[in-house]
Order: sequence, then structure tokens, then C-alpha cells
Amino acid sequence: MKFFNQTIILLIITGLFNFMCAGRCNAQASGGIRIVQGGRDTVRTSEHTIIGTVAPGSSVTINGQPVKVYKTGSFGYKSHLQNGYNSIAIECTDNNGGIQTKNLRIYYDPSVSQRPTRPEAGPSAIKDTSLIIKTLPGSYLNYGNGSDRLGGAKINFLDKDILLKVTGASDNLYRIRLSDNRYAFIPKECAERVTEEAQISMAPCLSGSWSVSNTGKGTDRVSVSLETRKPYIVREETQPHRLVLDLYGVQCNSNWITQYPGLESIRDVQFEQTDSDVLRIIIHLKHKTSWGYAVKYEGNHLIVDIRHLPEKFSLSKLTIGVDAGHGGSSSGAVSPAGYKEKDQTLAMAYILTKMLQSKGARTVMSRTDDSDVSMAQRKEIFKENGIDLLVSIHCNAGGDPLTTGGTSTYYKHWTYRELANSILQNLLKIEGVKCFGMVGNFNFSLNAPTEYPSVLVETLFMSNLWDEEHITDEHFQEKLMKKVVKGLEDYLKLCTKVERKHSGPDGF
Repeated sequence: MKFFNQTIILLIITGLFNFMCAGRCNAQASGGIRIVQGGRDTVRTSEHTIIGTVAPGSSVTINGQPVKVYKTGSFGYKSHLQNGYNSIAIECTDNNGGIQTKNLRIYYDPSVSQRPTRPEAGPSAIKDTSLIIKTLPGSYLNYGNGSDRLGGAKINFLDKDILLKVTGASDNLYRIRLSDNRYAFIPKECAERVTEEAQISMAPCLSGSWSVSNTGKGTDRVSVSLETRKPYIVREETQPHRLVLDLYGVQCNSNWITQYPGLESIRDVQFEQTDSDVLRIIIHLKHKTSWGYAVKYEGNHLIVDIRHLPEKFSLSKLTIGVDAGHGGSSSGAVSPAGYKEKDQTLAMAYILTKMLQSKGARTVMSRTDDSDVSMAQRKEIFKENGIDLLVSIHCNAGGDPLTTGGTSTYYKHWTYRELANSILQNLLKIEGVKCFGMVGNFNFSLNAPTEYPSVLVETLFMSNLWDEEHITDEHFQEKLMKKVVKGLEDYLKLCTKVERKHSGPDGF
């Protein structure tokens, strides 16, 4: 499915643009007072927040005090309750002079002011078991058997058809043996059982011939022959800049590494037998800038492809992936006034796409309408179209609607920290936008691939009233996306500045 959008501008002008505009007009339009938060009759804390909506343009008083009504029709009020029953009178006057009232009766008892302590979510129970499994496409390893809403803490992806020895299982995870001294976890959905006849393949295997070459297709390649596919853990280090890949269940039987001339990304390759069944591959990189790598198998050859740097660090030379968060049945966060995150992200994705195209960039969108697109499908779309960099657009939510808000950026791999930082620093130049921080090692699915730099931009909070008013405004969305583009340009300038080539004259 190809998404090079040469017709994006035309689509924006026609029906899809009208669809996005409709997403900005779904707030409460009729009269009356709707309480979104704080309408319960018994509370455990003296500080009580009330969030509601009225028809946009109305005025609101609470207990006789004027309260700000945002353009979306949302309003908020923080009350300090007294012991016992508290009366809160809300009065709304609409544009036609009509008056609506709502009275809340809130009971507060200091003796129950502390919520019962909820036990921390612990690891799932693992029961010992023994079987052989085989990895499926898209499989990955976890460090432990814990989890949260984003899943367990991931180590890295694995290619398909790798046999693994299971030593334990919970409801959702297998504990697998990597080597005599290390284990990890894999979700059950990422593997399938195989027969005990595969047991013979679980013994340590020997490594064979190596080669290091320029593929002529934008990557340098390390190829290592093995007797069978084995699991691996890979990490990228920065000082010095290198990839370190541990192959589990492998014993070294390699006596030379053939390195061909013309390498652009790789300086040198070496190996170490760090344990009796762990072979470590160390790939020393030529450049300070990281532009992605991929690990896979071709037959029983382990392949590590290191991407060459772009011909020029310029948007006009790059293909940028633009991801509009959520869509279809996944609405994402819903604001007090009823705006849906999926509509705002799609609107901003189109704005960003248009701005990038005006800079000469090619663009690939993960979705172009209000449709369900899974994370696996999004990653496949970007992989098929060979993107050079990914920006995923989301809106945040949570916390106190009157105080918790702002913009933030997220990255998984440390090498892309400066990408997230460049975009965040530009977003914070917009008047009124607060900083919610920069988050590293983030377990978001689209941050996980190593094939290209990526960043998640949580533009503003759907749940915050100031943020809601601005994130649903088309002109403010344009301000945000303009700063995202400026952040990308600043990052590319930084890459140009820090990049120093160290390759010798013969290309080795």
C-alpha cells in the first residue's frame, strides 16, 4: 500500500478537509449545563474540581463568582470544601439571555480523606514449563514479566522462525532461555509451539564465514553464516559509536572476516566469545550521527544492515513518515467538550504533510481518513515506503484539567534524543504553551523500530481546558506544526554540524 502523497493538497481542498473541520465542531452546541467531572455526591478530598460544558459564548457563574468559559464551551472551577455537605450553584446565561441552573450537593468527610492504598501491580506468576516455540513475524523480547498500558519493557524485535526454549509461562508470556546465564520473556502472541523434534536445533551452533560489504542499496551489511537461526540482543552505543549484538546459543568457529572496499557506514567489525554460548558482534561505525539499522535473517545468515547517512541533511532530500494517532474505532482522548483526539491528529497530520511538501520533502501518511490502522500496519506502511524519519502526532490527556497540560516529545532510542529535544524546544516558543517534558526510553510501538529516527509529539492535552481550546483551533494547529517542521530543520542542521567523517582514503 503506497502512500507517497502527491495529491495531498487536492484531498485537503475536497471532502477530507471538510471531514477534519467537522472534528472541530463537535463540541456542545445546544443550551444547558453538562457536568463532565466533579458531579459525584461524596468525595474524599477537600480540594474539588468541577469541569463542565455549556454552549460556546455563554457566561457561567459558580456560587455567584464568574468563571471563565473557553471558546469550546468548557469551564472549570476548583472548590475548597468544608466538612459535611457543600452546595455548589452553577448558573449559565446563553447568548440569547436564557438562563439555566444546576445545583450540586457535595459531601466531604475528612475522616475518609485518604483513599485506601492500592497494591502496586506486580509481575505475573510464572509457572515452570518446558516446550519449544518458534518466533512469528513482528515478535519481540521483554526484559521482565511486568506490564503496563504500553505492554512490557521491550528489549528488541526478533526475526521470524527462531527456535526458543521455554522454561516457564504466565497467562500472557513465555520465559525463554537465551543462554546458560540469561533468560528473557516473549509474549505468547509472538510465537507458536513446535514439536519436540526441534529439540536437536536447540543445542549451541557454530558460526561460519563473515563478510562486510556495501550493498549498493543505501546500506552497509554484515553477514554471518550460522548452522541455524538463533536469538539475539542488540544495542547501539555512542562513545564510541558502535552496534553491539549478542548471539545466544552460538560458539565461534569463524577464523576470518572478509571486508570489502567502499564501506560508508562501517569502520570495522570484530567478535568476542563472551560466554561459552554467547558470541558478541561489535560493529564500529564511521559516523557520529545515527540513521538507523536493521537486523534480520536470510536463510541461516544473520544480516545487520546499517543505513548510509542521507546525501544531504535537508528535508528536500528526505522521505518523512507522518503518523496521525488513533483513528476509526480508536478515538483516543476525548476532551470535556467532546472533541476527539483522532480528529485533531488527522487534521494536524495533513497540515504537517502540506508544510513538509512545501519544503520539498516526500511524505508518507499512516492514515488519510478516519480508519482503523493497526500499529503493525503502520510500521509496514513506513517500511514498505522506505521512510528516512518518522513523526507521530498525538494529543495527551490526564491529570487535573485546570493545571496539568502542555506539550512533550518522546523517544525510545537514546541516539534520537536530540531529535525529540529540537522539536520540543521549538514548540515551547509558542506563547502560552507549557512544558510537560521530554521522555526517553518510551515504550510506544512506533518509537521502537531501529530502521530510522523517530519521535512522538504529544502536542497538547485534550483534558486541559486551555489546551483544549487551542488544540481544536485550526490556526493554532498550524502554529504547532510549523514549530515541528522548524524542529526537524534544526535537528538536520545539528546533524550537519556534528558529523565528521573518519573513513580512510581507501574506503575501509
